[in-house]
Amino acid sequence: MNTFCSGREMLGVLCGVLVLGAVSAMPTVATGGVKVFESADQSLELGLRLQPRMELERVGALGGGTDRDFIVRRARIKANGKMKNAAFTFEWKIDGTDQIGASPSAAVENGYVQCPLGRGVDVRAGLYDQPFSRDRLTSDSKQLAVDRGEVSNVPDASGLADNVVGVQLMGKVNGGRAQYTVGLFDNRFIPGKLQDIPMVCGRLDLNLGSMKDIFQDAHFGTESWYSIGLNASYQKIDAYAAADSFTNSAGGVDGMVDIPFGQCRVFVKGELNAVRKDWSVGTAQDNVTARMLAAGVLVLDQRLQPFVRFDQVRGAATLPRGGRRDITFVGANFYQKGHNLKFQGDVRLQANTKDSVDGARLQAQVDF
Repeated sequence: MNTFCSGREMLGVLCGVLVLGAVSAMPTVATGGVKVFESADQSLELGLRLQPRMELERVGALGGGTDRDFIVRRARIKANGKMKNAAFTFEWKIDGTDQIGASPSAAVENGYVQCPLGRGVDVRAGLYDQPFSRDRLTSDSKQLAVDRGEVSNVPDASGLADNVVGVQLMGKVNGGRAQYTVGLFDNRFIPGKLQDIPMVCGRLDLNLGSMKDIFQDAHFGTESWYSIGLNASYQKIDAYAAADSFTNSAGGVDGMVDIPFGQCRVFVKGELNAVRKDWSVGTAQDNVTARMLAAGVLVLDQRLQPFVRFDQVRGAATLPRGGRRDITFVGANFYQKGHNLKFQGDVRLQANTKDSVDGARLQAQVDF
């Protein structure tokens, strides 16, 4: 049986299910977690995130073909609260259930304690996102496209991973107009005995509009957001031989605008990250850059958000075309109750492949 699916068929499936979701009557959910306990100096709140998904992926199999995968991409049980003056967050995950080629197992996704030190400065310790890349710091529950892109995958390969263990200082200036973070982190891709010096990572966010909830790809209401972020990271790796020792350094800049425009909301974000590896012996270098530009328009009483996103990677020796990859995503989000209950879908158009459409994803989400 020929399992090949044309680009027109893939687009038809995506559009059809999005329209079905838009016209269906759906139950409502709470906008936050369930408050279990609260007193003057203690509290506990529980939450859940569930993301069932359908994926179509072109795989270049013998004779051509398409992988179809029905999966639970993310299942998360969440808890947060406070103890005295300290806040805590804990998230347990089982991701990729029934995903082709995946062996899902339960693991901690987030687990940290944050304590105030005074004068607007906090210290955070545990497992959480490093302060690098807006795309990476924006939760995958609040992304414009269904998944993150190359602009955060490139630094991730150097150890700037989604969640790592570390300790950081963080604070706000001028009521939150400027937010800064600097910390020391593990590098989960480097053997521990080679990490004499931990990874140093820092970020500065400048907020010219609203100062709340800056890390999401759709806001609701009438406020305006204008944010610019600068971040950098450095780590020296001492291997057994001088020829195997190297330094990892990375830097990036990103920005986001989300404003009301008539009866709509217009969202634009962009990001550029550069990663460099320098070997201690010789002049060998490995320099890779990744950039992203995305835009969406929130219409129909702030319920439907068509979007487009362009990702580009340059300098990677493993890529064809002189180390360059161009990927465009086109899709839409349908919000039943903000990010708490929504449908997402997109198609991937990758340059220099034999297919007009290289993949499609459709996902539902409950998050509270």
